[in-house]
Amino acid sequence: MITIIGLTSVAAALVAIWLAVCIRSMVSAWTVGQAWNWMIAALLTVLLHAVLTIPALQTSDAVTSAAAYFATTMLLTPLVTTLGARRPGIAPWHWFVVLPMVIVLQWPAASQLFGSHWRVPIELNAPATMGVLVVLVMSAGTLLGTNATGFALVYSFGIVVLLTSAARFTSAQSPVAACGYILILTATWIARRNVRFRQHQLRTAVTTSARTHAVWKLFSSLYGFAWTRRVQDRVNQFARREQWTVRLTSTGFERLDGNTPTHDELQKPLESFIWVLTRFADESWLRQVLNPQNPDDLTNPHRSAVPFN
Repeated sequence: MITIIGLTSVAAALVAIWLAVCIRSMVSAWTVGQAWNWMIAALLTVLLHAVLTIPALQTSDAVTSAAAYFATTMLLTPLVTTLGARRPGIAPWHWFVVLPMVIVLQWPAASQLFGSHWRVPIELNAPATMGVLVVLVMSAGTLLGTNATGFALVYSFGIVVLLTSAARFTSAQSPVAACGYILILTATWIARRNVRFRQHQLRTAVTTSARTHAVWKLFSSLYGFAWTRRVQDRVNQFARREQWTVRLTSTGFERLDGNTPTHDELQKPLESFIWVLTRFADESWLRQVLNPQNPDDLTNPHRSAVPFN
């Protein structure tokens, strides 16, 4: 039974890695794609822990507990990376925020392991555990209230389950620990489904308003409430200054009377919208999807015959 649980965990980790690679290719035009680079790396550490817990390997409790805690810490990196996924500051964000976070959170466990010469499992104290939970709440909390709410909740529960395994509250070979892998797999599946749905909306949109709505909802699901609100406020600053007849809301551009804006009404707002979003996505991609020039072109993203991942 324990062997079956271990193999199930390995299979779940492998499928989650495949899903993460698919998502990374789907969001390649966005800076948040770098968060999914971290996700792939984090899932590889989850796979390592799953392999080490297979009974046939007879891995020591010290190693399995260290691997569980390292995987738990690494699973925080995609969430934290998203908080800084904006040009031009995303490159320093990796070196001065994400990596230091991993080092700080790993320091108590590393000290215990080297102090015991890798003979005694790590014992996470209250400050170390609270450190992980605080980072998790602050980073995952920005996704709540968006289309990524389901992903954020399931992913967070998966991290908490792995944390209990690292803290020795549950056995690494127990069904409870295996649930952590299933939750992480479920979260990546939800994320891929969300991206697929938004890309489908974008490809089938026939009006400028519908295309803008699809891009805006995709941005919201990828970056969370905090970035969505900041971009919305920035675009609406232009709206007030230049006296547009539309405003950017949580669902896209709307006229002041609440009606759907026309194509002509959106031409000037779209320039500012694209300009602000170039901090997060490739300008050429934004212009291509928001202003398709040739609907009969086989490479056109709005042509209904074009398949999507």
